[in-house]
Amino acid sequence: MKQSFWKRRRESGQSLVETAITLPLVLLLICGMLEMGWLASTRQMMDTITREATRAGIVAATKTASTTAVNNKVASAKPSYMTNPLTVTVTYSNPTSFKDGNLTVTTEYYLPTLTPLTAFLAPGGTYHITATSTMKVG
Repeated sequence: MKQSFWKRRRESGQSLVETAITLPLVLLLICGMLEMGWLASTRQMMDTITREATRAGIVAATKTASTTAVNNKVASAKPSYMTNPLTVTVTYSNPTSFKDGNLTVTTEYYLPTLTPLTAFLAPGGTYHITATSTMKVG
């Protein structure tokens, strides 16, 4: 009887040790999944914003109106959780004849990490997301 008591007593800390070893790995895995979902969702949002802004730019009548339409569309479509500035670059393949070329819109955003445990995945604690869309004008 005494032997089983001592055997049980020696194994009483085993669960605690196993938890201490596996808990950081499980937390890192969960935080990594959340972070990748956050990154993928924001990337999809950036692609959508860029495509919609390009579409707004190609239906404009002039080059100036096109650039204004692109910037206005990006500003109105940007979700509230994107608190950092969004950089927009508008490029025309044929600058002399606006209606005879392509319009390329590039947006850039620095997304801060969602969880502090996965900050080591992004240099400087932010992900650099770039989206580009090109469409024929006219």
